[in-house]
Amino acid sequence: MDFNQQLDKLLIENFSKLKLKKPLFYNSQIAIRYELGGDLTKGSRIDRVTRRAFSIFNEIGEATDIIYLTIFVDSWSDHPVSSFENDIYDNFLYYSGVKIKDIDKRELEYRYKDSDEDVEETITVQYCTKTELKNLKVKDLFSDIAYREIAHESRIVGDIFLINETKKCIFHIYDSRGMDVIATNTSTLRAVYEKFNDWILDFDRKKINQIFHY
Repeated sequence: MDFNQQLDKLLIENFSKLKLKKPLFYNSQIAIRYELGGDLTKGSRIDRVTRRAFSIFNEIGEATDIIYLTIFVDSWSDHPVSSFENDIYDNFLYYSGVKIKDIDKRELEYRYKDSDEDVEETITVQYCTKTELKNLKVKDLFSDIAYREIAHESRIVGDIFLINETKKCIFHIYDSRGMDVIATNTSTLRAVYEKFNDWILDFDRKKINQIFHY
């Protein structure tokens, strides 16, 4: 399967060659940054991160929407691919139900390389699959992402993005503090902008309001 190439084509045609990397919000023209965890801790924080992220995702998506699930993991000599690849495949099998043959893998240049930084030995490995939204355990995925940061242990590995091909929309929980949601037009995001307005990160609220009140 060439899901990575299909995803590249989608990004080139709809998102001006956007790179799937942090900070997604600041690298996008039409975007919302939501606060998730706030000042809550432990179990309460995990619950709110999960509830908010899932509510936003579900408001936009529909059962038959086509979704790319892609995971980026950095690798170097002390962190070889062999040390995490089985966990990656387990993630895909659990959260999307796909078979290993339906997971596309490729090696990339390290995504966060600075011009003056010597990271020649570091590479990024990208794994990608595609399925209908109804096949994904999205709520479990969001919960485990939150749990990983708070408890420092989880089944989750890597930097995870969900791309809704049908709605031309991308979701990324950058950590338990918040989630970036971007789209190709404001109409896709207007419902979540209005319904979950209180969850918008106050630091970026002015910029976000300008996007939806141009």
